[in-house]
Amino acid sequence: MISGWCGVQFAVPGLPFGGVGESGMGAYHGKHSFDAFSHKKGVLHKGMGGDLPAKFPPYTDAKKSLIRCLLTGDFLGALLVLLRIRK
Repeated sequence: MISGWCGVQFAVPGLPFGGVGESGMGAYHGKHSFDAFSHKKGVLHKGMGGDLPAKFPPYTDAKKSLIRCLLTGDFLGALLVLLRIRK
């Protein structure tokens, strides 16, 4: 029997490697090392479609009508506004 060390952590990938303080390197191995030295932050992923022009001022009557149709779920009305059939 080897005192103070057992090879169980190599068999279980989710366990961190090493000990704490003087007894080892800590949890600085693999994913635990990445997590220890990483700064976590939120990231926004946007598509390639761009922004809807109705989102920005000046808010004309047509833009207001389009936004109102989209918010109420009147997609046929929104299509008619986009095709400039209805204001």
